[in-house]
Amino acid sequence: MAEKKKLLYVDDEVANLNVFRIAFKRRYQVTTAGSAEEGMELLENEKYDVIVCDHRMPGMTGVEMLQIVSDKFPDMIKIIISEYVNDEIIRHAIKSYDLDGSMGKPWDAEELIAMIEKNN
Repeated sequence: MAEKKKLLYVDDEVANLNVFRIAFKRRYQVTTAGSAEEGMELLENEKYDVIVCDHRMPGMTGVEMLQIVSDKFPDMIKIIISEYVNDEIIRHAIKSYDLDGSMGKPWDAEELIAMIEKNN
């Protein structure tokens, strides 16, 4: 059996972290972080194939985090989650930081899996 992709999910809402872990643990090796800063620490110490990141978080936003991730880890699949997917900031980030996709909140597990696999 092929090794599971390593996926990092970043969101400041604990309930979302728990739901995500449950929804994706069979398909991916899931690690979660409760802030962009925590996510950056994890990225410095571990290699991930995919990052899915909420945009609106206290401190560093998801867009700010993914800008750094794009520079440091250009081959990683990068997806932003936001309640406001048509927001100008999100549209700009997708183009400027080579993001692989965006999805509204609440996210749909099957759509997110399709987005990840399409970019594999």
